[in-house]
Amino acid sequence: MEYLRKISQLKVFRHSYKDPLDFYNHVLVMPNHVASITGLDVLRTDYKKSSFNFIGLILVILLFFYVTFFTVYEMRHQVEDLIYCLVTIGICLQVVMKIYTHLYYRDDLLWIQEYTKELFQEETAAHNAECNSQSCPTGYGSCSCTMLTVPIVFTLLSGHKTLTFGFWLPFIDRFSWHGWILNMVMQIVMSIVIVSEDIGLDIIYFMTVMCSVMQIDLLKVKLQNVNAKMEKGETDITEELNDIFKRHYEHMEFVRIVEKVYRSYFFVLFSTLGASLVLVLYAIVTLSWIAGYGSGVFITYQLFVFCLLPTLLGTKKEELQREIYDISWYTWTIPNQKVLRFMLEAAQQPNCLSMIFYPLSMPTFTEVIRTIYSILTLLLTFRSD
Repeated sequence: MEYLRKISQLKVFRHSYKDPLDFYNHVLVMPNHVASITGLDVLRTDYKKSSFNFIGLILVILLFFYVTFFTVYEMRHQVEDLIYCLVTIGICLQVVMKIYTHLYYRDDLLWIQEYTKELFQEETAAHNAECNSQSCPTGYGSCSCTMLTVPIVFTLLSGHKTLTFGFWLPFIDRFSWHGWILNMVMQIVMSIVIVSEDIGLDIIYFMTVMCSVMQIDLLKVKLQNVNAKMEKGETDITEELNDIFKRHYEHMEFVRIVEKVYRSYFFVLFSTLGASLVLVLYAIVTLSWIAGYGSGVFITYQLFVFCLLPTLLGTKKEELQREIYDISWYTWTIPNQKVLRFMLEAAQQPNCLSMIFYPLSMPTFTEVIRTIYSILTLLLTFRSD
């Protein structure tokens, strides 16, 4: 997709490092430190679940479910507040699944980290890596600030006390200034905790995908070097070709493990956030829900960004196939031609990230948005009838 290639050329998506190990430290160690704020620095070899930060995260989640279920019961006959609360539950469910995924598959994540480190140590060629280590925190930070500030500004201007999320402390009058301030403080603290968890774990995923993209770039460079060597009249390419074949097999195994780790999480993410977005849009259209705009932007951003990087990976795989096609293989020996043929067949096999039933890609994102629009239209039709 041409527009994705144009997006990847933006400065915010690009970093250049001459030392691959420095690149590794930038893209994986940094988000691990961010995740340590909530005790989820799972890539640390001496990681312990009994840390004070992780216990604090669990307490925040338990507090959230307590006040949320209390709010659902209290607002069961008020449609607007009930939708507000259900949207918040949907967002939190994918957060819980994300935490579970990174804890349950921690050994696989450690393998991914060690393999990436070894690869960067062995391959010392300078490289340009397209990554969004800056854009991800910027995006999350912008959405979170919007969700927090819009209700505050609206409350100060109109006098109607509005909260960021659809839950509040029990036994406290949320319409009094005292109750509103207490609830806003609670929601701001929860937002800081959840955003820290989101940024840390999501960047680990984003950078893992970008490392797989860089592996394909490395394969393309190796293929170009082999082709240039053959054009100069050199015929001894068996060792280089075997190394390329080995690296390509490792890349496919790398992607398979990443897909195994995240596929269930993505199913929960798209299911819960998709349902939440339907409720948000329904409330905006029928109830003029001001706070829903921030939630809608945040949910859409998450769905979009999780489909963007797998699409970039898919375009890189297509580029690798074209690179193999362009090689002057007809001058090679028969054994080397067979190796290249096996590699081409492997490159053409489906090997992508998915959410169990569907591949993660921009067409999938478009289809999800179309489905959400169809459900919303159906709900509005039933309401008008």
